[in-house]
Amino acid sequence: MKSRIAFSLLTVFLALTGLNPAFAAEKQSFQEWLEHYRAWDRLEKQYAQESAADTPEAVLKRAQVYLNLNSPAKTLEIIEMTPAFTGKDEADRLWLGGQAHRGLGDLTKAVLWYTQATKFMADDEIRARFKGEPALETIWHDVWVKMYWSYLANHTLSRDSQKEALDMIMVVGRKVWSNDFWNKANFIINPDMLPSASTAAKAPAEAPATTAPMVPPADTQLIAQALAAASLEKFDEAAGYVAKLSNETVRTFWTAVLYFLDSGNTPEKLDVFLEGNYLKAHAFWAGNVLAPYSKSRSDWFLGNPDSAAWTKFRNNILTMAPADAEKAIDNELGSMLISEQTAALLRNFKLALSLANGNTQVATTTWNSTDKNTLPICLRLAGLLAFKDNLNKILPDKPAEAFALYPVLTALSGAAGEDILPETEAPFWTAAPANQLQALSAEQYPLDRLLLLAYWQQRFAAEPSVGLAKRAAYLFDDSSFGIRSLIYLADDAVKAKDLQLGALYLNRIDEPALPPELRMAWLDIKTRLELDAGHQGQALETYQEMAKTGEPVPVMTRLRMALLYQQRREYETAQKELLALWDARATMPTALQAETLFWLGEGEQAMRNPDKALDYYLKLAWQYPEENIWCLTAMYRASLIYEKRGKYETAKRLLGTVVRNASRKEQRVAAQARIDAIDKKMGAEKDEDKSTLVYPF
Repeated sequence: MKSRIAFSLLTVFLALTGLNPAFAAEKQSFQEWLEHYRAWDRLEKQYAQESAADTPEAVLKRAQVYLNLNSPAKTLEIIEMTPAFTGKDEADRLWLGGQAHRGLGDLTKAVLWYTQATKFMADDEIRARFKGEPALETIWHDVWVKMYWSYLANHTLSRDSQKEALDMIMVVGRKVWSNDFWNKANFIINPDMLPSASTAAKAPAEAPATTAPMVPPADTQLIAQALAAASLEKFDEAAGYVAKLSNETVRTFWTAVLYFLDSGNTPEKLDVFLEGNYLKAHAFWAGNVLAPYSKSRSDWFLGNPDSAAWTKFRNNILTMAPADAEKAIDNELGSMLISEQTAALLRNFKLALSLANGNTQVATTTWNSTDKNTLPICLRLAGLLAFKDNLNKILPDKPAEAFALYPVLTALSGAAGEDILPETEAPFWTAAPANQLQALSAEQYPLDRLLLLAYWQQRFAAEPSVGLAKRAAYLFDDSSFGIRSLIYLADDAVKAKDLQLGALYLNRIDEPALPPELRMAWLDIKTRLELDAGHQGQALETYQEMAKTGEPVPVMTRLRMALLYQQRREYETAQKELLALWDARATMPTALQAETLFWLGEGEQAMRNPDKALDYYLKLAWQYPEENIWCLTAMYRASLIYEKRGKYETAKRLLGTVVRNASRKEQRVAAQARIDAIDKKMGAEKDEDKSTLVYPF
């Protein structure tokens, strides 16, 4: 009877949930059942075991499963090892490849795969898919912009292929998100295709106010001489040329350039550029476009700065009169015994001397016969300014190197009065108030790298966000702003316990090249990541590196490491860390001050120093009564010490406060249990007002 009733109840339950007991097992295949419960790893095995495992449908299912498992590398492995399909299957294959590249953080490849997928889709499907992919509009914009910047720096045979890719991405952008940016992009990349709209599209509606002339031709020549002198590490001579510049703000900018070349540091005060509304000059230093050269500036100088032989030869030549120096170099060049590498170095030396000394005739002849790829960056820029040469002639042959150097040369050239791209970029010394930055960067000059950098810095300072940090880390990866954005992303991911993502961001940063304060932030995040991942030994090693930097250690990281040392029974080391925290208590909230005292007490207790432990517990209970958890726990710990010493009344008073004020029932029960135990030890109750002093006779 009971079994029949149970069966009837089960039947009713299954009916209410939509499952008929007779057909419950038939409604879903095992694969569908696994998919419902998101058992992706088991589902992939099922697909792989199918007899038709090589069909497009099966391959695409397996690739999708690995995306669901957050294993985009495995998805790519399947996709790339599979021959191209046709029609919709090929569109799906390429689309999954785009998603996998995006999952790996390679936005450029993702966009290229998505673009290829559109060749197998109708326009309606393209719009639906693209608008269904999260944040794809901003990614499409940023990838096109970054590829365009790379295209400008490319003067090799691959330039045509790059142009073709830009066109394909732009066509999709116009099709899915038809707006002003994509219309301008179309004109900029194909100016001859829109003759009727050329005037309207090409010119900004209203030119921003500028101070003219900020850098007259004579000042441009002085800057070229300063750079030539700097290439020989003659910074005093270079500073002398800069001091003659007619505009104070321009002088400040180029003084900062020389300071960076000499020390690797950027100027601390940038107010002069903000006061004059020179947005691009401020962005150059605030975003630190020169960040890739912070660690080493050897690429900027002539010869090997670490070579004693070269330094001695250079210094001997520099002590001579200009005519004698030129003659000495010519004598060396006339030798049959020198290598071509040495000959190139000597010719470059001759160029630097003649440029620095203002010997235009010799400098021009030497420049025209020089292999520009052998020149240090200072001399490349000096020649570009002195001889008004084409930028492409001084860019490196390797596209990656050219792309890295291009923004530096264009910005510094503009700062010296020679704007490289007047059609698409605002003049370097454009003066406009900060509230016009959005209009300048988004409407008038949407491809101006420094204006965009300035605007994003402004937005991030006002309201930092993960979304903006992702875009900055991608577009400005070669600036300190981009690096700071990566650190922001890594910190956010580790705080959210997404350790894999945090590690991905950290690994994208060239840690040895970081300035001290950013290196400390990098090490701090790495330490916390290793602690959360359970790699205590690695965390200790990283923390020791932090301590060696001499930079202030973040409070919470120091506390976590102190507790780790306590767990490892390294109590003395733990106490040193906690005492360092206590010394910095003025910068800490009261809850953290109280916690620090508590762990100091715990450490002394563990080292069998109950007197010192008692001092910390009682000081905590007295000084921080508002920090209920730490205060009451300290009183409980102190009561145990007093109880052990036979000071029962003191122990009971402390425990009584715990019973009255504890918010958790467990604490109240534990404290009351101790009071009861003490009462048993004390025997009959005593009058509390009566003295506890006992006369033995």
